[in-house]
Amino acid sequence: MLKRLFYLTPYKIQHYITRLAFAFVSNSSQDFLNNSYGKDYGITKRDREIILDRIKLSLRKVKSATSLEAQLELVKKVLSIKKRKRQIYIVECGCFKGSSTIALSIAAKCINAKLIVYDSFVGLPTSEKSLGLRNYPHLNLYGFYKKGMYAGTLDEVKNNIQIFGEVSVCEFRSGYFENTLKYHTEKIDFCFIDVDLNSSTETCIKYLWKKLENNSYFFSDDACDLSVVKIWFNESWWKKNLKQKPPGYVGSGCGLPISGNFSSLGYAYKSKSTKVKNLNVFSWLHAQ
Repeated sequence: MLKRLFYLTPYKIQHYITRLAFAFVSNSSQDFLNNSYGKDYGITKRDREIILDRIKLSLRKVKSATSLEAQLELVKKVLSIKKRKRQIYIVECGCFKGSSTIALSIAAKCINAKLIVYDSFVGLPTSEKSLGLRNYPHLNLYGFYKKGMYAGTLDEVKNNIQIFGEVSVCEFRSGYFENTLKYHTEKIDFCFIDVDLNSSTETCIKYLWKKLENNSYFFSDDACDLSVVKIWFNESWWKKNLKQKPPGYVGSGCGLPISGNFSSLGYAYKSKSTKVKNLNVFSWLHAQ
């Protein structure tokens, strides 16, 4: 009977109920706590419990565009970065009020990495008339962006990170992406962008992908917006701007399976080689 009532409710309510149920049995949190993330850096289960508590606290206090599950997924990847003889660099583009930056800064501190944060700190640069309708077919939802959305001033972001994160590992580079990213020189070991717009996504990829180390992740928080995701498959764009084939995007249309029916998180992986000899064979496929 309850199951029938569940499927009679509107999809949006179904999603909220699913997310609520998922929170009580969060595989993401349990996976984070009980696996050895950060082991190479001396991170213990007790350390991970403290990290989780700090992220939960920040999410209660700081307005966020990313969920706990999404932030934990990012933290897991950062803690899994192999040790380097050089300085490790993490890059974030688009930080809103600094919630995801807080999580990334905590993880960066754990592995002695630097976190470079790019943002205009004045919100989206373009009005909805220029952007047009945003469509999320998997969710059967639509909407518009407006100029100035997702704004957080530099002082506000710094203050939030000072209170809840690790501001000492952060370097803030203020300005629109087309004006700042072209001057980026550091090698990148992990990249996360939450920039919403097609043009901003293209700018981030154009200037940062070539700096991303091999066998590294380039995450974004726009997995459900197919107009943004399709950039990762656009052969002519990649050939023109980066002289390579597009890498594709894991989570296209519905995101990674980390929270209920969908998530907004997905990634591209920069592999050192795509030669068959360097890949594992699926057990249900032939190896030739």
